[in-house]
Amino acid sequence: MTTAPAALDVVTAEIIRNGLTSAALEMNKTLVRTAYNPLLYEVQDFGLGLVSREGLLWAEAPGVTVFLGAMPDTVKTGIAKWGTDFSDGDVVIANDPFLTGTHISDTSVYMPVFHEDELVAFAIATAHWADIGGKTPGGWCPDSTDVYQEGLCFTHQKLIDAGTPNQDLWDFIEANVRFPVTVRGDLDAQIAACRQGAARVQALCSRYGVETVREAMSFAIEQTDAAIRREIANVPDGSYSASVVLDHDGVLKDVRRPVAVTLTVAGDRIRVSFEGTSETANGPINMPTIGTRSAVRAAVKGLLMPTDPTNEGHFLALDFDLPPGLMVTPQRPAPCDSYGYLGVVLMELTIRALSEAVPERCPAGSYQLFGVYLFRVDPRDGTPFIFIDPIDGGHGARRNGDGPSLIFLADGDTPNTPIEIVETRYPIRCDRHAYLTGVEGAGTYRGGLGIVRDFRVLERGTYMQCAIENTKDMLARGLDGGGDADASRIVVWPGTEKEEVLQERTSFFGPLAPDDVVSVRSGGGGGWGSPIERDAEHVARDVRDELLTQEQARLVYGVVLEDSDSGVRVDPTKTAQVRHELTGETPAGGSLTAGSTEGGKQQ
Repeated sequence: MTTAPAALDVVTAEIIRNGLTSAALEMNKTLVRTAYNPLLYEVQDFGLGLVSREGLLWAEAPGVTVFLGAMPDTVKTGIAKWGTDFSDGDVVIANDPFLTGTHISDTSVYMPVFHEDELVAFAIATAHWADIGGKTPGGWCPDSTDVYQEGLCFTHQKLIDAGTPNQDLWDFIEANVRFPVTVRGDLDAQIAACRQGAARVQALCSRYGVETVREAMSFAIEQTDAAIRREIANVPDGSYSASVVLDHDGVLKDVRRPVAVTLTVAGDRIRVSFEGTSETANGPINMPTIGTRSAVRAAVKGLLMPTDPTNEGHFLALDFDLPPGLMVTPQRPAPCDSYGYLGVVLMELTIRALSEAVPERCPAGSYQLFGVYLFRVDPRDGTPFIFIDPIDGGHGARRNGDGPSLIFLADGDTPNTPIEIVETRYPIRCDRHAYLTGVEGAGTYRGGLGIVRDFRVLERGTYMQCAIENTKDMLARGLDGGGDADASRIVVWPGTEKEEVLQERTSFFGPLAPDDVVSVRSGGGGGWGSPIERDAEHVARDVRDELLTQEQARLVYGVVLEDSDSGVRVDPTKTAQVRHELTGETPAGGSLTAGSTEGGKQQ
């Protein structure tokens, strides 16, 4: 049992801890209100945090989950470069994947926080830029073969040195990105967010003193470490493994690469290994070591202490075996631009592995990261633009409820871009935004639903890039007899003679002509438990909500419905008969493929 230091009472320690969490949330609000790119102010593809002067995470704000553990390690690689050579007024920039853990588009900006000439902490903002100058507009290159093709690479340069801007560096950035106004605006927003966090840390130091703030957070980290160790100690000892095989690496399309995770629980610690994972890929689906650690840490924290504000203490009980040269431990200059597929895979495999040990905490599998880029870069065709839309999808069912819908990959803090924003900022019209039914895994509790968004191109010179993976070996697998979900896909020119279905990554698809339609359709989540055991009233509710047809209700769930003046209702006698006939037999389908009601419910 940990106790507060003699000079620090528990109440003060908790006030400081929550004060820092509030400061990180204010950083979030500042970035959202000042960013230029909807990918930041709507989708919130960023991470924000406060880190101790040693590089330990003190507090963070909602954003992309994988940034949780990557932000403090990013600061640590900066400390390794600069040592104590930081000045009040410095602003540092870094996006080298091997120093920050993700890909080159996720640019980190951080600044030292001083109080009375003493370095106390760092405020950091990591955000996906609209462009980073690589071979593919907007980043996420599907087929790069080294990091040099992927864009401008910053290795902890000082954008501002003791309050004086490094104008040459600012000019260099603006001259080497396709959308300089947006990039510059977002960079200013990141700096504003860091300054907001720094001001709040300084206010706490003015009120309580630097040493009290440090002691409070050391105490909080120590308590958090002890708490998560208690949770780990309740997990049965043993080794738990899960694996999946990816579609391809973007370069060698006939080579399918396995990813494997093993978590060994011993007492109050977990050791993580990746034995069975492919060597570093030729294409950009590798994930740097910092990001690999962060993804697994986030998944374990989410399972064991999901509601606790995150700090460094949540990570200390995990040990990693990380031999170099794997997809999860690539060495420079390996390509990493499409790292996110592997990030989601690592989180999902961690959950799947631990479902054997703590099934009550683990949902079924969720859909893989998925999205579309629509862009124009040639001013001869019109004003250049880029619209990056990560598409929400279905997450896995739980032991006590259906899987959530409208969730983006591994967290719930990253929404879609609203249609109103799309149509007022880009030459694009959204003809449809609806649930995509028929792709979710059936079960006692069904998986979350997919989403369909139909985009109509309004002007010439528009191209498309799509992000898609795990269409063959699904991540969205069912648990305990639940059905697997269907994969994401994009349909170009739907309903026409030249309709084309894409389930493979593309770059520079097009050009699309005015009035062409791109239908973006995300996958669902896996089901939990046998579909035959689903509450018949829940099945009837889904039919009334137009998420299920009566035919699907009978074929998949064994529920017979009849029409009445008040709507459909369960016929208990026929339902009991059909379910008796199906008992012991494989239900019709895992995902709802029979008579799919694709896109039936408008949002």
